[in-house]
Parts: sequence; C-alpha cells; structure tokens
Amino acid sequence: MPRLLALSFLGLLATACAPRRPAPGAANEPRPDVVLEGAHLRSYEGDTLQVSGTASRVLYRRAGGEVQATEVVVRLPPGKGAQGSPPSTQEGTTITAPNMDGSLASKTWVGTGGVVVRTGEGLVANTPRLTYDAEARRAHGEEGVTMKGPDYQMRADRFTLSSADQTFTFEGAVQAALGGATE
Repeated sequence: MPRLLALSFLGLLATACAPRRPAPGAANEPRPDVVLEGAHLRSYEGDTLQVSGTASRVLYRRAGGEVQATEVVVRLPPGKGAQGSPPSTQEGTTITAPNMDGSLASKTWVGTGGVVVRTGEGLVANTPRLTYDAEARRAHGEEGVTMKGPDYQMRADRFTLSSADQTFTFEGAVQAALGGATE
C-alpha cells in the first residue's frame, strides 16, 4: 500500500511539473505581467500633461516595457498652432483605434484596425495604421489617409501629423475636393 501511495504521489507531481502547452490557436507570446480592464491613461512631461485617454483592456510586459491595448481613445492637448496661424481651439486632437501596441522604452505606439483622428477644428481623418512618436510629438501613416473637414475632402498616400503645432503634411498622390463637396 505505501508503494502504491508513493507511485500515485510521484505521478501527480510529474503531471503538475510538466510544461503547459498553449491552447490550440494561442499565440506563442509570453503572458503579460499586468492586465488592466477599463484603464485611464495619462502621460506627463514634468507637470505638463502630454497625452490622456482610455482603453478597454491593457496588457503590460515589464521585461521590454511593451504595452498592448484594445478600444483605445487617446487625447492630445491643443498645440501652440503653426507660426502665423490663428490660435488653436481648446479641444486638441482625439485618436481612436481598435488596437494599439506600444513601448514605454521607445515612447512610440502603433494604432491599427482603422484609426480615426479628430481635431478640434472639425477635421476627421481615417487611416488603417498610425504610428505615434511621443518624443517628437508626431504621428505618421504610410498606408493612406482619407480626410473630411468642414468644407473639403481629401485623400493622400502618406501623412504626418504634428501634435505640437496641430499641422498635417501629406505626401504621395494627394486628391482634394474643396467647397463642401461630397463623395
């Protein structure tokens, strides 16, 4: 009887110590160290708020400072305005993305899955992917952008958005329709 009990205990111990296999279809990514549900996000430079927002879910891995988030809404405070332009509104810019991956070390994040940018001046831009560099306070996209403003529409191959002065730069093939045109 003691021998049977000892063999049963060893079998149980061997089963408990066996490496776990990921569930079928699960990614081979390491588990996050922290999972936050319904997160409120704020990033400061000294006493100045640089970015705020919310996310439905945030996964954080300490080892590389990597962050993955879903249903993200990011608010960039109003900029100073481009030199010679009228002062910016107090609303700033809002960026929404179904998915966002970022790195605390590099201070960059990438929004994917249909990113929408809304400015306080009424501009709405749609792009499949947007990369934001917090150090430079610039966003850019290489996969095309469509924009609608109060009295114009446009498309471009690539774009850059400076959150510091609230300006867009467009490159590649650019098409514009002025005067409240509709598609």
